[in-house]
Amino acid sequence: MKKHSPPRGWHLKHNEHLFFKASAGSPSLRIKFYHYPPYRQTVQLNQQPAHCKLKKKGNNTYFLFQQKIHSKGMLSFEREVTVFPISSSVQVNDNWGRVSDIPRLLQRKYAQSSTYWPVSSSAIRDVSEERWFATDMLSVWVLAAYQYITTKIRYPENQEKRLGADHALRTGIGDCDEFTDLFVTLARMRGIPCRRITGYHISLEDLDMEPHAWGEIYSPTLGWIPIDIALHNIGQHTVSYIIVKIEEFNPSLQDYQVKSQSTAVHYHWECPLPHVTPIY
Repeated sequence: MKKHSPPRGWHLKHNEHLFFKASAGSPSLRIKFYHYPPYRQTVQLNQQPAHCKLKKKGNNTYFLFQQKIHSKGMLSFEREVTVFPISSSVQVNDNWGRVSDIPRLLQRKYAQSSTYWPVSSSAIRDVSEERWFATDMLSVWVLAAYQYITTKIRYPENQEKRLGADHALRTGIGDCDEFTDLFVTLARMRGIPCRRITGYHISLEDLDMEPHAWGEIYSPTLGWIPIDIALHNIGQHTVSYIIVKIEEFNPSLQDYQVKSQSTAVHYHWECPLPHVTPIY
C-alpha cells in the first residue's frame, strides 16, 4: 500500500446541538461560540451555522446567534470548515533575545494574577528562588522551565476539569491544561509575555483528534513562539495543530456562552468532536 505524505490540512464537520427549555414565555437567546481564527492557519468556511453571524474580536473569531426562540426545543449549529495550518519552526539555537530586552510596559501588561495563572501565589513565588529562574537568555530560560515543569508534574493524566497552575504544582497531577497553565504562570512571573492557545491536536499516525492546550511566549527578536510542554514541542507549529481560540488576558474563555435576555433558560450542549478528514 502506498503511504501518504503528511496532510496539508483538514476538513472539519461539526454537528452540534443546543437543547433548551425556558422557565416562561418565548425568550430572546444570545449564543456565542468560537470559530477557527486566521492565526497560524488558513480557514475556509464551507457551511455556516444557520442564523449565525461571524464576528471578530482581537485575535479571536466567533459565531453569534441572537433571536427569539420557542419555550422548548433544539437548535442545530452544523458547520463545515477547512483548515490549513501554516507550519513554522523556531530552533533553540536561534536568537530568541533576552528577558531583559522585553519592554517593561509589555511585561506589566501580561503580569496580572488570576485563578488559573496565580502569579501572586506563595507556592509559585517560591519557584523564583530556584537558580535557573533568573536566567536572562530567553531560549535557555524556556528549556529550564520545560525541565522544571516536566519534573514537577509527575503524573500526566487526563482531568475532568481544569485544575490550574497552583494545584498542578502542589499535587504533581495534570494534563495539557496544567502543563500550559503552569508554564504561562512561571513565564509571566519572570516578566515574559505568555498566552494560552486552545484547539485540537491530531496524531498523524492514526488521525486521532483530541482537544488540546499549549502556550506561546513573546520573543523580542522572533515574535510569538509556540511552546507545548505536554507534547515536548519547543518552537514548532505543525499541521497537527488546529487553533480555536487565543486566551491572552482572560484565562478562561468559554467555548460556548448562552444568555437569555428575558427569562431563565435551562440548556444542554451536545457538542461531539468534529468529524475530521485529512486533505492531501
